[in-house]
Amino acid sequence: MRLNLYIAKGGVVSRRGADRLIKEGKVRINGRIVREPFYRVTEKDSVTVKEKKVIFKENIYIIFHKPEGVITTLKDKFADKKIMDLLPARFEGVYPVGRLDKNSSGLIILTNDGQLCYALTHPKFEVEKEYLVRVRGKLSQDSCRRAEKGVVDEGDLLRVKKVKIIRASAERSLCKVVVSEGKKRHLRRLFKQLGLPVLQLKRVRIGNLRLGSLREAEYKIVEKERIYRNALGNLG
Repeated sequence: MRLNLYIAKGGVVSRRGADRLIKEGKVRINGRIVREPFYRVTEKDSVTVKEKKVIFKENIYIIFHKPEGVITTLKDKFADKKIMDLLPARFEGVYPVGRLDKNSSGLIILTNDGQLCYALTHPKFEVEKEYLVRVRGKLSQDSCRRAEKGVVDEGDLLRVKKVKIIRASAERSLCKVVVSEGKKRHLRRLFKQLGLPVLQLKRVRIGNLRLGSLREAEYKIVEKERIYRNALGNLG
């Protein structure tokens, strides 16, 4: 197995994070520093990251309904509520796939499968994510077209694949938004540029995997085949 994948399956970091640690010289195999992410590891090898041994674990897949006010960062001493505080201790070693900011809610996947994490978060795979977004002000068809064409904010081009207005009034509007990319605070920044500040944001779908009836702070363990089939579709 490749070294970066071995580390990811050990639940240390994602595969991308493993690449970084390896190149920084923080990974050793049998006491020797190895800087090649694709170095082949066997079951007889001893792998350490920052002098801590990596224990190979079976992959686990969890879907979770993140409430507002909870952060997805695993280590933040200033945070009141972290996502792992809401999950049983037996899930130590899993990590959230992608971003969902503190003030947003909805579907998030947690796993120790670095390959899945890579496939879901790398822009080249263009995995769709669907959100319900409530904004202040009236969302018009012209604003929808501008969102789909893209707006520039702080040098980033922010755009969506599709916007569907559910209801709109002078005070506030509700829409369904589909994106296949995810820059930091992507939708909040985009709608702010349109003059429509986000009041509430909830993710309801990743690929073909839906939040469904899962209540806030509830989780469900999902089989690998279902995650790969529904979250990645043809990529799985």
